[in-house]
Amino acid sequence: MDKNKIKYWLAINKIPNVGPVTIKKLWDKFGTLEEAWKASPRSICEVEDISKPAAKSFLENRDRANFEAELAEVEKKNVKVLTLEDDDYPKNLKNIYDPPPVLYVKGGILPSDIKAIGIVGTRRASRYGLEMARKLAEELALLGITIISGLAAGIDTSAHQGAIDAQGRTIAAMGSGIDIVYPYQNKDLAAQIERSGALVSEFPIGTKSEKGNFPRRNRIISGLSLGVIVVEGHYDSGAMITAKQALEQGREVFAVPGNVELEQSKGPHWLIKQGAKLVENVQDVLEELNIQLQTSNLKTNPKSQTDQPTNKRTYKPANLLPEEEKIFNALNQEPKHLDVIAAETGLPVQQVSSLLMMLEIRKVVRQLPGKYYITG
Repeated sequence: MDKNKIKYWLAINKIPNVGPVTIKKLWDKFGTLEEAWKASPRSICEVEDISKPAAKSFLENRDRANFEAELAEVEKKNVKVLTLEDDDYPKNLKNIYDPPPVLYVKGGILPSDIKAIGIVGTRRASRYGLEMARKLAEELALLGITIISGLAAGIDTSAHQGAIDAQGRTIAAMGSGIDIVYPYQNKDLAAQIERSGALVSEFPIGTKSEKGNFPRRNRIISGLSLGVIVVEGHYDSGAMITAKQALEQGREVFAVPGNVELEQSKGPHWLIKQGAKLVENVQDVLEELNIQLQTSNLKTNPKSQTDQPTNKRTYKPANLLPEEEKIFNALNQEPKHLDVIAAETGLPVQQVSSLLMMLEIRKVVRQLPGKYYITG
């Protein structure tokens, strides 16, 4: 990293009352933050739409900055720093109205993470909600989609864990400094996320988790994503704030329906009434976002493949109907889409779908995300 450039970003990110929008205005006006640091008080105050409190705070604090201490802290904690002028700053996030000027990162952000889905919800989730979050995350991760969430208890934890179970990628946006895991019981999960994706925060190292941090954290979740799935949450929950921010950022909003008698179902149900896409399975998400997945790109979970042959299954179950036998003979361990199976067997798609469901119940075949099938 270019320490001479980064030090100004780190320093300005710690100045009170100087937020992301103000920092971007200073950067746009002067070309570099180093030039903003050297600018006259009059030049600073003349920056378009900069507030008086922000200008005053910047001018009072810029001469007090301890550049070396900030750089030393980053190196000591083995944290990577991304700024708005870096080419590898996440493109999805850079395009929102108020992108974080600085991202503190542990782990790594890859170009493939541009294909990401956020999954959020209440900390006080039902068993159904936890299972749905985990299932959706796992199936999306199997398809090579990065899962974004907020490392909170409940739905967030299940979403991250689902992606990890699929040996896919997941990114956690934190409401504290990158070195402070909240809640503490997710410390082991945070370590797993770091190995299979990234932990990211816009807050300086050492920042404690505070209530006011989470709306800012939530805009990063939606900003990194192509769309956000809400799995359980009250009307005024953080998940609903994330959904609102997603809409403001031009992202798609999805909602998982729940038990009408549960309070935490009210948020997703309200979103659905307002036009959010109802999600029952990953196909609903893929269709809405028009994400095309080729069979060759379809991931399968290595955990579920341990004892499975790589060629066509040699054992044929007894008592197969003639149409079922056609389907069985068309399948092997290479995933095939429903439409391809129908074409190869010469059977109508609707009939093939029904027969596949019966074969799946009998564990003769197994369905993968996106209506792909392999032998069971």
